[in-house]
Amino acid sequence: MTLGYRWKNAQDVASALAGSRSSAERERWPRERLKSFQHERLSALVEHATSHSAFYRDLYGGRLSRSDVRLEQLPAVTKSMMMDHLDEFVTSPRLHCSALEQHLQQVGASDELFLDEYRVMASGGSSGRKGIYVYDRSAWRGFLDGALRWSRMMGLTPRLPRRRRLAQIAAPDVKHMTCRGAASMSVGLFLPLRLSATQPIDELVSKLNEQQPDALTGYPSVLDLLATEQLEGRLRIAPAIVSTTSEVRTEQMTERMRKAWGREPFNCLGLTETGITATDCSEHCGLHIYEDRCIFEVVDENGRPVAPGQPGHKVLITNLYNWSQPFIRFEITDLVSVSEDPCACGRTFARIIALEGRSDDILEMRREGGGTVKVHPIHLRSPLAAVAAVSQYQIEQTDSGLDVTLALSRGAAENEVRSAVERTLHDRLCELGAVRPTIRVKVVPGIAREEGAGKFKLIKAARPHAAA
Repeated sequence: MTLGYRWKNAQDVASALAGSRSSAERERWPRERLKSFQHERLSALVEHATSHSAFYRDLYGGRLSRSDVRLEQLPAVTKSMMMDHLDEFVTSPRLHCSALEQHLQQVGASDELFLDEYRVMASGGSSGRKGIYVYDRSAWRGFLDGALRWSRMMGLTPRLPRRRRLAQIAAPDVKHMTCRGAASMSVGLFLPLRLSATQPIDELVSKLNEQQPDALTGYPSVLDLLATEQLEGRLRIAPAIVSTTSEVRTEQMTERMRKAWGREPFNCLGLTETGITATDCSEHCGLHIYEDRCIFEVVDENGRPVAPGQPGHKVLITNLYNWSQPFIRFEITDLVSVSEDPCACGRTFARIIALEGRSDDILEMRREGGGTVKVHPIHLRSPLAAVAAVSQYQIEQTDSGLDVTLALSRGAAENEVRSAVERTLHDRLCELGAVRPTIRVKVVPGIAREEGAGKFKLIKAARPHAAA
């Protein structure tokens, strides 16, 4: 990397560090003050967006002043809407979809800036359509602030003279936010070991045994495999902190991590639209939403707010610090329940108490009697979780049914597991009203992550008819 990049990045990390005290104070504000703070930030964001983004000006019917902003009156925005009008969506005339696409094709493993100012990332999501996401340096400092808060809430703070060893297993290239964030944070606060989620498991084990990390973080699908390696004696590490991010983490994965390392693993909700969005504290009673950085609305299928503690059909997310590419009431298809009840840690941020969906696809299947039924991933994961002998699985929808790939625990009776999986999946889908599909079960030694992949999907929809 160039000296200019290193200087800019160091400045941005230093700025985030300097603002960490103010961030910590906001975590304990009364909720009335927090709501007022959100509205002030939202009003300024909307005024800026309607002044500099033709997309938002057209969507809202003209420019809005701060005094005119009412959150509930703003229409929701989808990824398709954004990508269909990306040149008009962004607020800088320097940003063009074609140039951003070209930059993404050329960027490699380094934290390279576009036009010496912007970080450009990509995400697939449940629709299968790529999204392009842009953070200028000011917005990136907001992301770094969230990353530092995440570390602090886990108890992972810098120590001198002995720097703590941090192993992070992330996406293999900087098109993905997990890898980009790890690259940007490598400024000497910790002794980092950056590993790729696509590396063979024996290679990960070897490098971790060599480093002996104080903290281990990564995708749940990878840490679950590493927990098995630890329990079977090939991995021999004793991290004081374990944390997962970006994917579904089932209770079975969590229990394996507890057994392997004797720690309650932390969890993190990271979204490319808002960066580090919610994390749990030492109480492990839900993920605190960073409400000073975003507005997180849980709504039903018609966009109406749901009652606290009740699951919604989707989430409308508003990033309060990215003004180059404003995400205002942006739809995320996660099944989430949120509580505003006080947490024993003293933080007043609302907490996500149930989180489903994440990177998995929602399947669209034929309904008995005609029409279609949407099958949320939770309806497929729960039956498989009940089959104790299944250590790893992946379900892929095809035009003719469901292909189920399984990796089994040692000593499992393969034929019995096949029958149990077929029976439980058929029963659940019939309960939902779906036409009984053809289910093909294949048992393999292990399920490899696709080369170049970011998140690992447990449930994959058929293409090109994936339901968003």
